[in-house]
This record gives sequence, structure tokens and C-alpha cells, in this order.
Amino acid sequence: MLPILTGRRKRLSVMKYRVIAAATLILMGAFFQSTVLEHIEIFNIRPNLLIVLMVIVSLLRSPVESATMALLFGFTMDVLLGKTLGWYALLFFLVSIPISMINEKLYRDKILVLLIFASGTSVLVEFMFFIIVFMFRGYQYLPFIFWTVIIPEAIYNCILILPLFKPVATVYGFLDRIDRRRNRLGNEQR
Repeated sequence: MLPILTGRRKRLSVMKYRVIAAATLILMGAFFQSTVLEHIEIFNIRPNLLIVLMVIVSLLRSPVESATMALLFGFTMDVLLGKTLGWYALLFFLVSIPISMINEKLYRDKILVLLIFASGTSVLVEFMFFIIVFMFRGYQYLPFIFWTVIIPEAIYNCILILPLFKPVATVYGFLDRIDRRRNRLGNEQR
């Protein structure tokens, strides 16, 4: 019975590292979105770091882990905006699942794949958010919003994903190596 308990403890300690890494990623994303990126506005549009991080995590992780992270990124975005609570969380959650289901079939580290997913996800999430928000208000200038807000933000997100993908992938690769090493050592002790 003792080896089973030690195996569970090892899995919990690896899980602890993953939770700490996820919390750090979310907090750093929220910090930079609300401070640094506030000053990087071009034509009153700024990139959305939380969408970029959600795309990166969805390209790297399993559907369950990426959906959980997307939900947390979305709630963080909702809290930062302060307008509505839950819409971004729902949209991030729904968009991350298909990306994470096909991520193993893609060359994730290729620039074109990163650009397509960053721009497509940005356009889809922001377009759906504006439809939800403005549909209830009777706003009729959705094409104007699309060309002046959504498309420039998608372009900024494409630029932002390029330097961020490699460091986040390195951290998740490091966590995977720790997990494999601990599982290998745990199997050898039995």
C-alpha cells in the first residue's frame, strides 16, 4: 500500500507544479494586459494578450487542460474589462476545444500555423463578443467595428504570438519532462 501512496504523492507534486505554472501564466497575462499593453495602443487599438495565451495553450495541451485554462483566461478578461462577467469565459472555452482537439495533427511551431490560429481566433472571439454585446443594444454599425477594431486587433495578436509561443512551449515542455521523469522513476521503484 505504501508504494501506491508514494505514487499518488508524486503525481500530486507534479500537479502542483502545473497549477503553479498555470496560475503564473494567468497572473502574468492579466498584469501585462492591464499595464504594459495599455500603453501600446495604435489607433486606439491594443493587442489582446489573453487571447494569444489561450491560443498558445490550446495548441500545446490536451482538450481538458486547454479548456480549463481558456475558461480561466476568459474570466480574467471579463474581470479586467468589467463590463460583463462570463461572456469571454464562454467564448474562450468554446473556441479552445476545437483547437486543442486538432493540435497534435499540426506543426504547431510553424509561423503560418501560429498566425492563422491567432488571427482566426481573435476575429472569431471578438466578432462573437461584439455580436452578443451589441445585439442587445440594437447597435447597427457592426461592419464599422469589424474593420476598425476587430481586424487591427487580430493583426496585433498575430505579431504578439510570435515571440510568446516559444517561451510558453518551453515551460510546458519542461513540465512534461518532469512528469515523464517522475513517472519513470515511480515505475522503476515498484
